Amino acid sequence: MATSTASTAITGLPTRGFFEPAQYERCINRYEFEHSYVNSLRSWSRKWHGELTKLSEYSSNKRVWDQIVSTGEQMADIHQTIASNLHDNIQPKLKQWKKDNYEKSFINYKKSKEFEKEFDNVQKPWSKLLESIHEAKQNYHRLSKLLKQCEQQKSSMPADVPSETQKQIVDHYIQVSLDVDTARTRYQHLLRDVAPGAEARQRYEANMTEVFQHTQAFERKRLDFFKDIFTDYIKTLQQQAVFNKMLDDYVRVLQTHNTPGDLDAWYNNHGPGTKSHYPIYEEYQETL
Repeated sequence: MATSTASTAITGLPTRGFFEPAQYERCINRYEFEHSYVNSLRSWSRKWHGELTKLSEYSSNKRVWDQIVSTGEQMADIHQTIASNLHDNIQPKLKQWKKDNYEKSFINYKKSKEFEKEFDNVQKPWSKLLESIHEAKQNYHRLSKLLKQCEQQKSSMPADVPSETQKQIVDHYIQVSLDVDTARTRYQHLLRDVAPGAEARQRYEANMTEVFQHTQAFERKRLDFFKDIFTDYIKTLQQQAVFNKMLDDYVRVLQTHNTPGDLDAWYNNHGPGTKSHYPIYEEYQETL
């Protein structure tokens, strides 16, 4: 059964749940935006308002970033003063953070690669089960369709058909009936593992949630680090009296930074809190 990456509704929220195949990728992709943030500290331009709006970032974290850009726009004539302070005091911390947490492997960022491997290890056996269910359903529906054809052939059989041919038609019908029963039983048996309360499903969801909490722990560390960086930026604005209004605005927005709230929102909108769809029994429906 083919799987696809995350699909998103017009609202920006996913239409598929976290526990569905490959939907964990949203939890990994949120780390890929880090370079945009680091680079924004070197580019005081209005374009970043538009860029930040496009990023899949937490609302309070994005608000503070946007306010940083706004302060740069308001004080265009003293950008160099701010840039020098950022270069001397803040950028070294950002560079070290990036080196420690986002060192590139051959393909992806180090942390992204680690989490992807953990998620993949959990989903491999589950995806195999879903594939088996899909194949069992297709086989059951195929045989059910064949049984309908055999029934029609048997019921419309002319009376003058040779007895040997009649026997072959009846025997074939009986065999297909048995095959349908076997296919239905296998299909229903496999579905037991994905039913609510099933041990296999509970184990799968628990393992996926455990890996998700690993990503949340890293995000908590990242967001707390950036709040510290945002706080350090206050020192830049305290250098001259001309920054007072900008400082007040910045501190006001900084106070809205809410790591627990952002992570809770991510849990509900992209993580285990989302509604996932599991296979259910589907009887064969004859189509016209």
